[in-house]
Order: sequence, then C-alpha cells, then structure tokens
Amino acid sequence: MQNLERKALVIKLSSLAVTNESGAIAHHQLANILADIVQLAKDHKITPVLVSSGAINIGRAILGEASDNMAYLQACAAVGQARLMQAYEQKFSKYNLQVAQILLTHEDLRNKQRSLNIKNTLNELISAGIIPIINENDSVSFDEISFGDNDQLSAMICELVAAPMLVMLTKTNGLFNADPSEPDAQRFESIAYDEALDQIKTLTKTITGKGGMKTKLAAVRKLTPLGVDVVISTYLGKYPVSNAISGKMGTYFFSNPQPNALKKRSWILTRAREHAWLNIDKGAYDALKRNASLLPIGMKSVRGPFNRGDSIPIKYQRKVVAYGIAEYNSREAAQICQTAGNDLPSKLKQVHAKVMVHKDNLILKQD
Repeated sequence: MQNLERKALVIKLSSLAVTNESGAIAHHQLANILADIVQLAKDHKITPVLVSSGAINIGRAILGEASDNMAYLQACAAVGQARLMQAYEQKFSKYNLQVAQILLTHEDLRNKQRSLNIKNTLNELISAGIIPIINENDSVSFDEISFGDNDQLSAMICELVAAPMLVMLTKTNGLFNADPSEPDAQRFESIAYDEALDQIKTLTKTITGKGGMKTKLAAVRKLTPLGVDVVISTYLGKYPVSNAISGKMGTYFFSNPQPNALKKRSWILTRAREHAWLNIDKGAYDALKRNASLLPIGMKSVRGPFNRGDSIPIKYQRKVVAYGIAEYNSREAAQICQTAGNDLPSKLKQVHAKVMVHKDNLILKQD
C-alpha cells in the first residue's frame, strides 16, 4: 500500500453510495462514508477529492415519469445536482469543512489549456483545505463530450492532481471469479500490476449507474501503469474507505512500481475514450510495435463518436493494443479507412495529416 501522507486521495462514490434506488439521499449511509473520510484526512494528513454520482437518480425522483430521453436526463441532472451538493455541504459543515462543486465534460479535460486551468483550480482548493466535489456536467453533456461514466472521470482526476490512489466505492465488495451472489464465488483480495484479468467476472451495471465492473476495470488499467494504486470496494459497513485502503475489504490493484516512462504520456492514457475506438489490421499492428505511426491504410473500421484531438483506444483482434491522439474525427476516420496517404485528398475536403495517430502521440498497451 502506498504512503498517502500529505497527498490527495481520490474517492469515487457510485449512485447507490449516496442515494437509494428510489432517488432519495441515503443520509445515514452518506454520513457514515463522510465521517470515515474526515477521520482519514485528519489521521493521515490527506486531502480528499470526491467524484460523486447520484445527481440524475435524485432528479428522477423529483421530476417523476422515467424516460431515456436526453433532455429529460439532463433536466434530472440539473435538478439533482443542486440537491446532491446541498447534502454534501450540510454533512461536511458538521466538521467545519467547506466544499466546492466542479462540473466537467470530457471536452474540458481534452483541451490542454482548460485542463491546466482545472488543475490549478483543484490545487488552489486543496491548498485552502476545501473539499472538491466533482461530477460530470450531465446537464450539458452529450455523446461526443461525455466521459460515459464517472469511473473514467475519476481516473482523469487522479492524473490531474497526482493522486497516488483511487478508491472506488460500489455495492459489490470488490471483484469476484463469479457472480458474487453465487455461493462458491471467491473475492480477489489483491491483484498484481501485471496479472491478467481474464478470470474476473465483470457484472452488469446497476439500474441507477452508467458504469459497472467493466468500466471500473478500464479505469484500473489506465491508472496502474502510471503508479496509481486502485481499490474497488463496497460502500457498506462502518469504515468503508479505511477498510478499502487497508485491504480489509474489496480488491486492491497494485500499481507498476516503476511507472516513470509512462508518466510522461499519462495525459493520453487517462483521457482515452471508452466507447469509441479504431480497429486495425495485422500490418498496422506490426508497424505500431516497430514504433511507427498509425496510417489510415491500416484501419479496418471506426467506432465513434470522437473528435479530432481526442485520445482513442486502438484495437487489433478485439483487444486494445494502444492508445493515441486522433488526427481526424470519427466521421472523417471512417471515410479514410484503408486509404493510402496520397489518396486522402480524394476522400476529404481538408487533410490534417497523412497519419491517423502520430507515433509521438501513441502509447502501446503493456501486456
């Protein structure tokens, strides 16, 4: 376990950690979690940074009549976020602690200047002893600028504030080799940095959340190469965060003990989109392993949406083999699949580059 003394600790709270399924604030449970966080901060001189879900679930209870319509969900987020922050403010005020609300979209952290401004704001809040409460800005977010889930947002925040650890609190007490409801299911207490995850059962998401175990594992695989430990544990029990950090509960993912090489490109890794990717052929894959750029001619297909400048996973035979910054958006990328560099002007009105991902903006995934 890493030494957290005088460092930021990012804690991601799922929807059901702060609300019940009907959308009401789970006051007793949330108070219990926050009491544990406050005591940890006092004992270990850490600064908590919270990434909190729950706004949409709260808003649904207020607006009524459930719908998957984007405008409805954004309205739920707008209404619910106010109630969510009110709950945090009231509970932290009992400890004479102030909170600050920060709402973000993927676009905010993709843009390097805006990302730097957010980093400076967070550092200023942390220096002032104010606890940041971070959430996706669901009221304005849509597919192209959304994180997809707060698991990915929490990974980006870890990189932004140089946190040594991420604690993800969910209903399930860590990861299991089968459905946790099965009597023979076994919990993984810890997983080494280079251990394969093939034997882990990735469960479906809850009815109130965007993510699930699969998105949490994606966040793990972004952070552990950078030297950030991750714990996936339950929000249930009296000391949920303390028990997670100490290894008493949940699954502890140990990070790479020598992360310096990848830290130089951590921006690419942590900001990679989860629901968009490029599929490449064997020739392109072999070229990437020789430290070459990804050319359009080596792309077989495109999954979007994404914008130019986004960090995108690159897949070969359905497995992510690399991450890189796209020179073209998803619509343009689909147009130039299997196109030679000299033929790009015949497919596009504007040719930004002869490559889809330049080698200097590309990271091969470590097996």
